[in-house]
Amino acid sequence: MVSSKPMPTARAKVVNGKIVTKTKFPEGTKLILVVEEPQPAIELDDEDQKALDEAIAATREGKLIPVEAVRALLRTL
Repeated sequence: MVSSKPMPTARAKVVNGKIVTKTKFPEGTKLILVVEEPQPAIELDDEDQKALDEAIAATREGKLIPVEAVRALLRTL
């Protein structure tokens, strides 16, 4: 089963070959590290930009797809 809880995040950087963060974790905590790299800008054509703007507006209005509907759709792929 996939959890729908938000995953806590923390920032860190490598200093002298070691990962350094101000965040405190309980002893034994397991972490997943993702390397943050600059990403190239995404260029959208007018149609894609319109679709993105509409999706953002719908989300702000609370028009969301229930997670169970998304899971059901993914199971069909």
